[in-house]
Amino acid sequence: MRRVYLLLVFGWLLAMQAPALTIGAIQGGAAESPYLNRFVTFRGVVVGRYEDENTRGDVYYTLFVQSLAGQTDGDPATSDGIAVFLGREPRRDVALGDVVRVGGKVTEFYGLTEIDDRGLTVTVEDRIPLPAPIALDPPADNDTAAAVLEALEGMRVSLGEAVVSGPTHTGCGFAVVSALSATSLPLLRRADDDPTGQAVPVLYPSDLNCDDIPQVTTGDRIDGIAGALTYNFDQFKIVLDGADELEITPSPRPAVPAPPTLRGQQFSVATLNAEDYFDAVRDTAEEVAARQAKLSAQIAGPLGCPTLLALQEVEHEALLRDLAAAVATACGFTYAVSHHDSPDARGIDTALLSDPRRVRVGAVALRQTCSPVPTGISDASITCPPGKEPLFGRPPLEVEATIDGQPAIIWVNHFKSKRDGEIDTALARIQQAVYLNGLAGERLAADAGFRLIALGDFNDTELSPALTLLTGPAESGHFANALSAVPPAQRYTYNFGGVSELIDGILLSPALAAEVSAATIVHLNTDYPAGLRLDTAPERLPFRASDHDPALVVLGRAPATPTPAPLPTATAAPAPTATAVTPPTPRPTPAPAPSPTPAPAALPSPATRGPGPAVIAAASPPWRWSPSPA
Repeated sequence: MRRVYLLLVFGWLLAMQAPALTIGAIQGGAAESPYLNRFVTFRGVVVGRYEDENTRGDVYYTLFVQSLAGQTDGDPATSDGIAVFLGREPRRDVALGDVVRVGGKVTEFYGLTEIDDRGLTVTVEDRIPLPAPIALDPPADNDTAAAVLEALEGMRVSLGEAVVSGPTHTGCGFAVVSALSATSLPLLRRADDDPTGQAVPVLYPSDLNCDDIPQVTTGDRIDGIAGALTYNFDQFKIVLDGADELEITPSPRPAVPAPPTLRGQQFSVATLNAEDYFDAVRDTAEEVAARQAKLSAQIAGPLGCPTLLALQEVEHEALLRDLAAAVATACGFTYAVSHHDSPDARGIDTALLSDPRRVRVGAVALRQTCSPVPTGISDASITCPPGKEPLFGRPPLEVEATIDGQPAIIWVNHFKSKRDGEIDTALARIQQAVYLNGLAGERLAADAGFRLIALGDFNDTELSPALTLLTGPAESGHFANALSAVPPAQRYTYNFGGVSELIDGILLSPALAAEVSAATIVHLNTDYPAGLRLDTAPERLPFRASDHDPALVVLGRAPATPTPAPLPTATAAPAPTATAVTPPTPRPTPAPAPSPTPAPAALPSPATRGPGPAVIAAASPPWRWSPSPA
């Protein structure tokens, strides 16, 4: 330890004696600094501050320092700003506009060039007005946008008039696109390389306390965004100077869509990630009651009390039984609950709610398996051979059931999240998809017409390798994604960093895929701010029950309208003299209940992919002021 300390002191002394560099020279023109792991000194003006709390509760602080006017390297390909990591030392004495002399070691932190806190010195020398921000309008192409923004990393930037492409989230931020790019909303991502570079996430200067951050909805117009450009979680983001200068024009809120009407032997299947649906041990009793009220409003409202409802991110069975009781009056029945505790480290599980009038539940089990790749998962329910570990933190919940007397198997899924990085976690999702597809293959090998449903939060886009393994004919996928029939502009269930993605799915085996009558995604959650999460005011009750949108599919054909038999031809006879009779006042004809638009053709099986059926349209989010092209 003493040796490390002496090395740091020695490096600092060398840095103090070395001539000051320009920030552009330190940044360099490549992805990594040419001064990586070397001690440097430089001067600049503080253009940003950010405090961040990690999942362990540790709080870290970062400054953003930009070159003074006339002290740049003159190269537009190198950034004139840099992050200075303060560690756990907040340095309240350093404010925006302060001129500072910095000495420290250059490091790279997950793509962000910064000065490390070990051996760091920051000396305030003066205070000046903040430099004028550089206007941003990043292009759609991801690589081009990354190159443009890399050359501005750490500098003060701004957006002119912008439109919200991702609402306020619990991480104290939101996302925007320039007003000129707003015609492309929603900004959709179906495959890894889809062009989404124009989305710019915006962060409040602190994620510890952001009570005054505006609660914006997708489609709101916003002006006055300015701040330092940082890079984290694989995205460039603006750290706001503050929220005081923002001017917001709210977008109109749409009506809540009507539920589908089931006819004959039709039944409905829905899935919803309930976003950390915890009990009063983790949340207060008031928060639990508010969460239950909002979930109930969506289940009994636009979802129409689906026959099968898959839930993810629920803590335990007691909460589910309370939820079933809460919707019982509106639904006319009490849901049966199928659930097992999973080994997930966060304590979140999957579950299935089913209408007991039509669904008879048999065996219920978690389908765990082992992985040759280390997962760090501990699961007492399975003993893996040496060199292997449990694959699932949340194993598929397998429910054997009969629906209207016909046997079926339902798997409720919650695949590995991207919390640890999209690339680093992709292999786990691919392994999970291979295993789930194998479960389906075993059943279909015995009976090709067996009815299988795999649904839930797959944490990956519809054209990702993991989902392609499940639904792609070339990959021997055994499922068809019923949500592929939803019009492209409405085909998303989640928003990350201003980009809308379909990461939830309702996958069907060929026999059930042929029975799809309608499919929809109810856009009441992911376009709305996290500030509505506990808001139970009647006009806001249906909105933002979760951060995922629920998806619903109607299966089974509606009975055909019978053709009336022709009336017999009567023999004409002389008509008697008629006595006028006043007809009764006609009763008003009741308006027909809204119902799913019948599909002209069945959803294609995995082997016969083609155009999907017609669907009931989801509620238009508030930014759809004009029809979006399909």
